Amino acid sequence: MGRKTICYRGSLKSCNYRCSYCPFSKHRASAQELEKDRRSFERFCESIADRAEKFDIGAVFVVPYGEASIHRWYWEGLGRLAGLDSLERVGLQTNLSFLVEECLAVFDLYSGDTDRENGRESGRGICGEARRKLCIWATFHPEMTDLDTFVDKCHRLAGNGVNLCVGAVGAPQNISLLGRLRERLSSDLYLWINKMDGLGRAYTEEEKRAFLELDPFFGLECGSPAADAAMCSDRCFVEADGRIRTCNISRIKEGNWYQSEAAEIFHSLCGKKRCSCYLAYGGRVDFEGRQFFGAYPIFRVPKRYKAVFLDLDGTLVPEKHRGGLSDSVRRKLLALREKCPVFLATSMPAEEVRRRLGDDLDLFQGAVFASGAYVWMRTMEEAGKADGREEKPKCIEDREVIHSVDLKELPRLTELAAQCNAVVRIYRKREREVDMAKETAYKITLVKRHNGAWKEQECQKAAKILSTGDDRIFVEDHCLQIIAAHVNKGTGVREICDWLGIRPEEAVAVGNGREDKAMRQVCEGK
Repeated sequence: MGRKTICYRGSLKSCNYRCSYCPFSKHRASAQELEKDRRSFERFCESIADRAEKFDIGAVFVVPYGEASIHRWYWEGLGRLAGLDSLERVGLQTNLSFLVEECLAVFDLYSGDTDRENGRESGRGICGEARRKLCIWATFHPEMTDLDTFVDKCHRLAGNGVNLCVGAVGAPQNISLLGRLRERLSSDLYLWINKMDGLGRAYTEEEKRAFLELDPFFGLECGSPAADAAMCSDRCFVEADGRIRTCNISRIKEGNWYQSEAAEIFHSLCGKKRCSCYLAYGGRVDFEGRQFFGAYPIFRVPKRYKAVFLDLDGTLVPEKHRGGLSDSVRRKLLALREKCPVFLATSMPAEEVRRRLGDDLDLFQGAVFASGAYVWMRTMEEAGKADGREEKPKCIEDREVIHSVDLKELPRLTELAAQCNAVVRIYRKREREVDMAKETAYKITLVKRHNGAWKEQECQKAAKILSTGDDRIFVEDHCLQIIAAHVNKGTGVREICDWLGIRPEEAVAVGNGREDKAMRQVCEGK
């Protein structure tokens, strides 16, 4: 379990927007109601100052029913919280209707952040340590604001050193508009799509594909994971009066934020069958986007990495798809590699990848082939200029390592393949050294004819043939794969990170299969 995340929802139930579907747009708060909300939030901020270090709280996220950002006391409180050394992140959900520079000035004032006045440069504008902790979850409301105004505010926030994510409700009629929003935002801003409640029907496959093009995690919105309180012991949801929950949709717990101790506050209690919204499943310790978003995925702000490793099937192309990359994926890879080196990590051998991707393999600086049996990287020189024109980076040399498999049992494997109605394929790579010029086999694959399935007893026979333990067997679809026992995608990621001179924890690995688990764990420091 990591450091604790606290979500806070005050008594505010009013909004300055008048969206047709939202009940909070219908209520206008009285002066008394606003004063009550202000006092409640100030009390909460004081309690965090007292408890943050004691309870090992790392992040505080304000998730109001209404619109909080238009009220000064929220910026004052966020500033105070960001000024606490023990907190790493503070954040706010908002429709982005606030005045950017004025509100950030209040935040700076109450955080004691003087770095802006001293002119410290952050790389994305002038900001200080407190602003680097600030995370804004910005929701686009097409009924209430236009694209130009919203995008301009996003760029101004990012330019002022604020962490930001941007998103919208997945209304099918807005797919084209949200596509334009994606095009207008900088490539390093994550665009999320929340499923539309009250749609009255399931999304069509075409609609799902369109939203997945915008948000790779949209599939989780459509298939809410089964609830599991054991995955939620490092977070708490606090109401204005101190009532506590595990998350925004779980049952109210006994006890109170202001009177209870940590054991009672962070005791997991659910009561739901499924985690039906991002605030529920995004805060779980087993959330698959945790590595992409870092230690506090609840904010939906991507962590900045020094290298990215991407699986092919199920990640860059749909499962069972045997073609190459789509134009959309190509554009995303081109944008991504402007930020850091991008690598492919696949269980497929190099020959098959080259056949499927062709020139698209040039989008990657290297690859982990065959689940780590063959690892390759280009060493690139810095881009220069010629005749006033930008030149593309050039490859200085290739680096590679080959982990071979022993072919001494090949006759028995060939005999087994014939019995199982399969064929044997051997994947080789010529070693580069002149004095060791020989073909090295790094992978053996037994391929079932007609896409037949491998039976357990057939896999056991193969394991018996390879009983020395020098090789590893795993099955993918109709292929029984054999590689060196000591390698996997995780070892391949380590080798490339070593070549780059970075720690694996400074990289991110994305994949959805069993073979991807090892590389994800390596990048998570496990």
